[in-house]
Amino acid sequence: MSEIIKLEENIINKKDREQLESFGGHTIAHGRATRWHWHKADNGDVVFELFRGGADEVLAVCINRDRKLDAFYAHDAMGNMVSSGKLEHVMAELEQYFVQLHGD
Repeated sequence: MSEIIKLEENIINKKDREQLESFGGHTIAHGRATRWHWHKADNGDVVFELFRGGADEVLAVCINRDRKLDAFYAHDAMGNMVSSGKLEHVMAELEQYFVQLHGD
């Protein structure tokens, strides 16, 4: 008998991971963040996080995915939604968010 495997509700596939990591590198290269990180939340969700700052580093944004809705969500450090939708849309919105935040 086969084992039944329950996948996470927000599973992020390899292509999406590569796109998020590339976006993280792009954001760092423009000085809008200092590092990116994959995090596993208490509920088991995988979350992509971008941080900014030096010694007193703070969370800038986090991105996760809801598989049921097939949508990505970006939240700021306070938990306010910055963007939602397809990954490309979320990354474009975050680009504008960081431009406004940093006055580029």
